[in-house]
Amino acid sequence: MTDEPVWTDPERGYYDQRSHSKARRRGLGEALLLLFGMSLAALALEGLGWVAERAQPAKGGYSPVRGRRSREPVNSAGYRDVEHLQAKAPGVRRVVFVGDSFTYGAGVLLDDTYPKRTERALSSSRSEKWESIVMAVPGINTEEEAKIVENEVFAYSPDVVVLGYVLNDAEAPDAAERRRAADWTEAETLKQSPPLWRRSAFLRLVADRLHAGLENRRRIQNHLALYRDGAPGFRAVRKSIDAMATRCREKNVPFLVVLFPLFANPLDEGYPFASVHEKMAAACRSAGVTFVDLLPYYQGMDWRLLVVEGARDEHPNEIAHRIAAQALIRALESTPLQPMPGPRPPPQTR
Repeated sequence: MTDEPVWTDPERGYYDQRSHSKARRRGLGEALLLLFGMSLAALALEGLGWVAERAQPAKGGYSPVRGRRSREPVNSAGYRDVEHLQAKAPGVRRVVFVGDSFTYGAGVLLDDTYPKRTERALSSSRSEKWESIVMAVPGINTEEEAKIVENEVFAYSPDVVVLGYVLNDAEAPDAAERRRAADWTEAETLKQSPPLWRRSAFLRLVADRLHAGLENRRRIQNHLALYRDGAPGFRAVRKSIDAMATRCREKNVPFLVVLFPLFANPLDEGYPFASVHEKMAAACRSAGVTFVDLLPYYQGMDWRLLVVEGARDEHPNEIAHRIAAQALIRALESTPLQPMPGPRPPPQTR
């Protein structure tokens, strides 16, 4: 009886129960096969997410400097530098560096920073004794740097003064600290009560990459806003550079501004702050300051080769410091210096 057709609607025809059962089983099999394939794909994606989370970045030949070594030495003036007497020895020239964490040398040894490399290169190329005096403090802005120039720099009788400039120097002194504190609080909150979906390595990977992209866009917009016409941060920068330049002119001391790019960006035509570099160049020209833009010296390089530890620490590494020193030395070749004082004539006797 089961082989007989079963009539359902004489107007529309009939169906065969046996054929219908086979079709249902075939459809169920296809659905199970699809579900199995999707499960395998999900497992593969989860595995890729797990591997990506635990993958270690390729290491170069230079390890990041952490802990106490990242702050040593500290001299009696409170700066990361060796001791310097204020009185300059005869036959010695001095270049004083003022700046933030880039000039301080966060993440690298003191001897690998561009101030110390400049000292060694000038002493060698000019066959005269040069000293670099570093007055850099992580996190300060240009207004605070101007106070250091005003109150401390000239006690050391510099032959040259160099300001190491980074684009976030136009921020309020504690703005970056507030932002880092907010990010830390958000990260800690997420650790304590993570949503259920964050148990998936793949979903975490996708979410973190999206978040990083959004954060980078936010950072780009933030820095561009600092340099809009009339922005208070840029006004403060120009005023501070004018003040430092005026003070150096009064002392007949050349003043140079060295501008670092923000490394976590493509260092080619896609670099988002080229217009800001041009504004800084114009501000320095207006103040009568020698401007050294480091972006052309890093042009086309992979920024990850120039920083201490990838996205974890975007301070310039020893390679970037070496390039910065070379660029500064080239600028100093055409910088006129005051003549070195000669020996005093012997007293005349009758």
